[in-house]
Parts: sequence; C-alpha cells; structure tokens
Amino acid sequence: MSPLADHVPVDQDSLQNFWQGSWPSIVRIIVLEILLLLALAGAFVYYLNWSSEAALSEFMATGNPPLQAAKDHPSCRRSA
Repeated sequence: MSPLADHVPVDQDSLQNFWQGSWPSIVRIIVLEILLLLALAGAFVYYLNWSSEAALSEFMATGNPPLQAAKDHPSCRRSA
C-alpha cells in the first residue's frame, strides 16, 4: 500500500482557519525582523561615525613634523 493512499484530504475550511490564525504571528515576525534590521543599521552607522571621528582626530593629532626635524633628515641635505 502506498503512503499516498493513506492521505486524507484536508477540507478547505480548516486550512483557511489555519492561515487566518497564523497571520498575526507572521506579521509580528516581519515587524520584529524590520526592527532588528533597523537596529543593526543604526549600530553600523554609529560605528562608522565613531571610527571616522577617531581616525580624523588621530590624523589631526600627528600634525606637521617640526621644520628642524625635516632639515636634519639625511635625504633633505644637499651635497655641495
């Protein structure tokens, strides 16, 4: 006997009731996924902003090398 012969057809009313009862759960999951994606996007933007500010402040802190140090550098000396 095949497994398909034992299959009992599902009536349309019970299938419709199943989906009507499932919709609130499906909508709730979709809303939670959207909120999670927004939270992750916000964290990513915050991280990019923080890291770029940190890199900029580090760059600005180095400043220009002192003029005397540039004059003492061997490659800056001219041979006469």
